[in-house]
Amino acid sequence: MKTKYIETCGLALALTLLAGCGAANAAEQKDMSTKTAESSVTTNDNGSVSRTFVESSVTTNGNLVTERRRETRTNMDSAGNILETSTSEYAQSYNVGDTGWKLPASKLDTDSDKPVPTDAFMGLKFGDVLNETNTVREAGEPSLLRVAFKPKKGLNGFDDYYAYITPKTHKVAKICACAKDAVEPGGSWRRHYLIEALEKRYSTWARLISYRRPYYAFDVAPDRTVTVCLAGASQDYQTVISAWDDTIVQLADKEQDELRIEARKAAKDRREQQVKDAADVF
Repeated sequence: MKTKYIETCGLALALTLLAGCGAANAAEQKDMSTKTAESSVTTNDNGSVSRTFVESSVTTNGNLVTERRRETRTNMDSAGNILETSTSEYAQSYNVGDTGWKLPASKLDTDSDKPVPTDAFMGLKFGDVLNETNTVREAGEPSLLRVAFKPKKGLNGFDDYYAYITPKTHKVAKICACAKDAVEPGGSWRRHYLIEALEKRYSTWARLISYRRPYYAFDVAPDRTVTVCLAGASQDYQTVISAWDDTIVQLADKEQDELRIEARKAAKDRREQQVKDAADVF
């Protein structure tokens, strides 16, 4: 995977300068603004190309700081045809002297030969086989079986942990950490410590994917996604963190189709045998 960044500017430096200014020089900062732009082009293992363009701005009227971020993502095949495109926008305001978004570690500051690992979550590895028999079906997950597990290291405030496995081979496709009560609810969900921790873990930005709930997604790899809903996740849980591998989820769909075909064939064979047994009796 090859990544190229151009036109990068120091947003973190701009925030630091703003945070260090008080009321004494607020008048000098009135209507002050900074803008940054960042582009990246990634060639995926399957030959597709992902392009990301990010525009960021910081403005202040001397008392209030407003941060805005617009991220446009485009995926193309090897021939240059656009497969999908999406745009996300983020905004937050806070008083001068407070701290805003904390940027995740830049890939430019890390070893380029050591990519961020995304093949495991909460101690379980995607694709590993769990030979569990105590599985249940969950509404909304028609192709996956759910099994409870206990991680070696848990999260503060979280009650239950689940792995979702494929129906035939029992390979791990999805992992969830769930809390019955909202974990440290606050006024600014975007600055929640779980958001910052996930951004730091995966070196990527969180993007809001719901207008009604504090529900964020992290695109950690071409076929892997992590989401966190900080409040109102479901009827049973307030806070839920989920991670899944699309390739294994697709395998689960395939296995479920195979099970349906096998079940229909078995039902047909049973009926034919019933007819034969009854005919022999007559």
